[in-house]
Amino acid sequence: AVEPVTWVEKPQSAWRKFPIFSQNGSGSCVAQTLRKLLGVYIWLKTNVWVDLSASHIYQRRVNRPAAGMGGTDAFEVARKGVTLEAFAPSENMTDSQMDNVVVAPFMEKVGETFKLGNYITVAPFDIDIVASIIQKTGKAVMVWFYFKNDEWTSVPTIKYPGLDRYAQTTARHSLAAVDFTLYQGEKALIIDDSWGLGYAMNGQRVITETWFKERCFFVAHFQNFAFEEATSTKPKFIDQNVVTLQDCLKYEGLFPTNVASSGVYGAITTQAVKDFQTKYNLVVTGLISAETRAKLHALYP
Repeated sequence: AVEPVTWVEKPQSAWRKFPIFSQNGSGSCVAQTLRKLLGVYIWLKTNVWVDLSASHIYQRRVNRPAAGMGGTDAFEVARKGVTLEAFAPSENMTDSQMDNVVVAPFMEKVGETFKLGNYITVAPFDIDIVASIIQKTGKAVMVWFYFKNDEWTSVPTIKYPGLDRYAQTTARHSLAAVDFTLYQGEKALIIDDSWGLGYAMNGQRVITETWFKERCFFVAHFQNFAFEEATSTKPKFIDQNVVTLQDCLKYEGLFPTNVASSGVYGAITTQAVKDFQTKYNLVVTGLISAETRAKLHALYP
């Protein structure tokens, strides 16, 4: 099961907060969010803020030159590397400006250091799961919401029940959840927005459980950088031992790190096995078939 969350009321002065970015009305919110996730992860490892480039992510989107970008597209782009913000600026830039940032070969080479490893899309959309990831790992989590602009206040509230997510007048926005708290007695996430310091609470907003349940439609986080996969200790797969299976799936970046390797073959393990089977072009069943077992033994002897 997901590690239980310790829900307590935190004053605003105690909320975690990282550099607030400004997308300047461009459609780069998901690239800005992933830039934030990467920065938080490096900070956790080094206590140094390394600013990576949203432009380098955004200009490689599959739908270019159209504005906006998908969540999984951003993670897949980042698997090829992300260079430094100093090399490929992102702040206060339009779509056209971001698309036309020149990333020289040596800048691409630097970016290869920061190739993403695996990432996890989280389902179901549950505020306790997001808070648990933050509590257990310290990482930031990508969360997406949809709304009309007059709903998107410091503490967003529902003004339009049944809002059509796909309507032309509906905004769809990616953000980084960086902390959690009880807010006026209700579970809530603290998110860093990418609209600049002049919006909401100096760039942060409070996402209550009520809002989250009604308007969240995508959640994801990444496990590690690719170079870490090569240096971490590989587990050993043992037949009929679900704990070792879960450890192997964690090493693959397919099993949430905020969930203990408990030996219980539940929904999370089933989904992780399906993802493993998809990754290695095996028949997707969610069960440990003979070919899946053989692949696990080959990879984790």
